[in-house]
Amino acid sequence: MHVGPSISNYNVLSSATVPNIGFASPEFNSAFKYDLEQFMKITGADESYVPFILPGGGTVSMESVVSFLKKGSRVLIVSNGAFGDRWEKIFSRYPVEFKVLRANAGNIVPVSQVKAEVQEGGYDAVTLTHVETSTGAKVPVKEMAAAVRPYVDLIIVDGVASVGGERINTSEWNIDVCLTASQKALGAQTGAGLLVASQRAVERLSENSISGFFLDLRNWLPIMKSFLAGGGGYFATPPIGTVFSLKKSFELIEEETPDRRFERHRICSEAFRKGIKEMGLEIVAAENVRSNTVTAVYLDSVKIQDFLSTALSNGVELAAGVHEQIKDRYFRVGHMGWVEPANIINALTVIENSISTLGGKVNKGSALAVKGVFERGLSGF
Repeated sequence: MHVGPSISNYNVLSSATVPNIGFASPEFNSAFKYDLEQFMKITGADESYVPFILPGGGTVSMESVVSFLKKGSRVLIVSNGAFGDRWEKIFSRYPVEFKVLRANAGNIVPVSQVKAEVQEGGYDAVTLTHVETSTGAKVPVKEMAAAVRPYVDLIIVDGVASVGGERINTSEWNIDVCLTASQKALGAQTGAGLLVASQRAVERLSENSISGFFLDLRNWLPIMKSFLAGGGGYFATPPIGTVFSLKKSFELIEEETPDRRFERHRICSEAFRKGIKEMGLEIVAAENVRSNTVTAVYLDSVKIQDFLSTALSNGVELAAGVHEQIKDRYFRVGHMGWVEPANIINALTVIENSISTLGGKVNKGSALAVKGVFERGLSGF
């Protein structure tokens, strides 16, 4: 139940063990093409967008977007926590100007504040974190994108903790870049950063780009187009096992259907939060911005590290807090990817028992309390 890698699926992970298949093989070319096409579907990107699969992870996807910027570009960073702040760390290494709008832990920067800033600021791009992994707070991306669209050239959405578990319609919402990582809500093996880029964004790729060499998307663009056309190509060694893992994940997503997948995430997150409430614990994210993929929980009655160790010894791995304002007061839970009711019930039971074992304050019976959520929500599944 970590926030990433997410809950695994045996068939997805075992698909990564493909002996003696290289990146020039027909099998790999076919798998890569399929992954690119399915990634566009899950992000709601139409055929005018270009998908990319890069070796690495979410931070690789994030840093690659400097390919769309030139020296002196102005970027507005909308940060709701530690991973929104990561944009600041990235852009500080490049010759761009940026400003950061920050929210307190568990909250989000209001749409009205972001709109007012871009109206006055003359920004080239704005970065939005769909789900803030450090707190579980979710931005209303559709509303936010509509508010800033008239005033910026590029809308960049970090969907690392959302794509595959939260609905996102990149084309319909007029988003230019949507990025994620293979091991999060897509539920595949670690090793790949993924993004889709609009035609508007692709047209900004030029010799004036401030990117380095490996993450310069100009080097990857012809490779991706070649795979989409049924061929292959090489710029740097791709994550072969992860590509096959993603293929199996996308096949299962197709079988389940994205709509049912998003609904499964919603139901599991609702049940988990209900169980946490029954324990008498407080959720970090404000009620109106809680995500379907990550929940952060305050825990003041025992030491966090002792709690995490106890939970792990009982078979459930949770994540420590990373938000600077509250990092010693809370823990994080990932309920994404291949999450099922049994995972939620088991996690709640272990959380409850671990706190009790350490002498902390907790109400009992959380697992039983969520039974109705699953019976009501999953009746049509």
